[in-house]
Amino acid sequence: MNPLIASMSRSPIILQPNRVWRFYTGGLMIDRFKGEVSAKDTHYPEEWVGSLVQAVNPGQRYKVGEGLQLVTMDHQSVQLKKVIEENPEGMLGSAHVKTYGSDAALLVKLLDASIRLVLHAHPSKAFAKQHLNYCFGKTEAWFILETRPDVEEPCVYDSFKEEVSPRRWRELVEKQDVKEMMRLVHRIPVKTGDVVYVKAGLPHAIGEGVFMVELQEPTDFALIYERACAGFAFEPKDCFMGLDIDLALSCTIHRVYSWEDVQRELIIKPKELRREGESTEVELLGYETTECFAGHRLTVVGSLSDETRDRFCILIVLDGSGKLVHENGELRLRRGHEIFLPAGIGQHQFQSDPGKKVTMMKCLPAAL
Repeated sequence: MNPLIASMSRSPIILQPNRVWRFYTGGLMIDRFKGEVSAKDTHYPEEWVGSLVQAVNPGQRYKVGEGLQLVTMDHQSVQLKKVIEENPEGMLGSAHVKTYGSDAALLVKLLDASIRLVLHAHPSKAFAKQHLNYCFGKTEAWFILETRPDVEEPCVYDSFKEEVSPRRWRELVEKQDVKEMMRLVHRIPVKTGDVVYVKAGLPHAIGEGVFMVELQEPTDFALIYERACAGFAFEPKDCFMGLDIDLALSCTIHRVYSWEDVQRELIIKPKELRREGESTEVELLGYETTECFAGHRLTVVGSLSDETRDRFCILIVLDGSGKLVHENGELRLRRGHEIFLPAGIGQHQFQSDPGKKVTMMKCLPAAL
């Protein structure tokens, strides 16, 4: 094994910026989060953090390698995917490799929408295995970081609120009756700190002005119900994942969720896991909700010890500054940093700068 790759599994890895083209616009809030002076909305509204997933954009927008995370090794940029494939156990953990091989079993995104996204859904694991020849579907969850102050009622959309048969839904999709399709799904107001669970198959959309961390299964599959967005028109094959329309639409979950169901099952309440002095680790979404991933918030005031326990994670520094101290050195932390924490690091400690605190999102892969 390359000695440099072997050593990378014993130290945190700073991730390079990894913006991905999408058909909708946004990204201004990502720019501001990163401290960019010339923040603006573009067709790069997503940052794929630690991604081993190829972005699947339609037609001529498909670009080989887009979405794949780059890291710096010996002053050169290399794909994180290649580093992991050469040392999977050191990077991901031995138990993870036994279950998922060299697949990270996780995709993390920063996502900032300047407009409402199209209504869409994603396939389940079972559907993906049977019809798309892949072992992961696309269950996801949204961790709301911020909403734009000029948007009066920021919201997201998730699940049917009244009965709609598969036949009627197909008719609405074919007619492109967007107003009626949107009327049939729950509109959920959101604010900073909210967590929304999006089970594979549920019709959903992100509203204008919502900036989030998104955790999801590691694919780019999407069943798109609306044919146009921000001046971009979809070809039918791009809407239906290359499948027949009836087969594609069959992955839609038609269960009716009452508002009480939404509050109980889709809006996730945080749970404090541990406290160390004034520092805390809070579970924002755990494996009891989904086996697909978990998300924690670390708030460090002074110090907070942690251990990888032979599993990797991805860290996003949400606010403040400090450092991560580990056996082989230390790494400065500041707002906007994105870090791959290899399984091989073991015990480590987070420290905030004197008199301050540092807050991080800790993103964990699929359950073992």
